[in-house]
Amino acid sequence: MLKRDETKEALAQDRISKEMKSVECLLSEISKDAKASYGFKETKASAEAGAVETLLITDKLIMKKRNDDSYAELDYIMRIVDSNKGEVMIVSSEHDGGKKLDGLGGIAAILRYKLSY
Repeated sequence: MLKRDETKEALAQDRISKEMKSVECLLSEISKDAKASYGFKETKASAEAGAVETLLITDKLIMKKRNDDSYAELDYIMRIVDSNKGEVMIVSSEHDGGKKLDGLGGIAAILRYKLSY
């Protein structure tokens, strides 16, 4: 049953739906100037402060960092978030949510609490 095309399509649609919902939540927090950070430097600072609830990264950014041999710093951020019991979500750049996240630098975070910079 799991190998059927209908099941694969349903799982893909569910994943896209979760990614879109997370990006929309992020954009909502940004518009309220509340619990969100975006851009590499700001997101890294939020992760180091232990404030990241959900880390959103596009697959395009991951590929770019691997090609530039600068993946270690991105991996460092993901490990910090994971060790602080945050969620790391890799978002596909193929749909609108991923394109919006790419527009924010390919990396952003929904925070547990608001940080002041």
